[in-house]
Amino acid sequence: MEAVIGGAVVGAVAVVAAPSLISGIGGILRPLGKEVLKGGIVAYTAVSEMIAETGEQFNDIVAEAKSEIARPAKAKPSK
Repeated sequence: MEAVIGGAVVGAVAVVAAPSLISGIGGILRPLGKEVLKGGIVAYTAVSEMIAETGEQFNDIVAEAKSEIARPAKAKPSK
């Protein structure tokens, strides 16, 4: 019987204390979460720019190759 009463008291204290504990933990985790999110945004932006630059370089190479294909072959010099 004492164990049941003790368990009920511990449960009641936990229910009363939980909101303040969660609020305190949330106050610590929120800034940490924001920093992680900002880091992710910065990384995403950097990778997006790198991919765009790589795409532009690839398109330049393709355009050069097409230009070389379209250019008539030079005649071999006669000896």
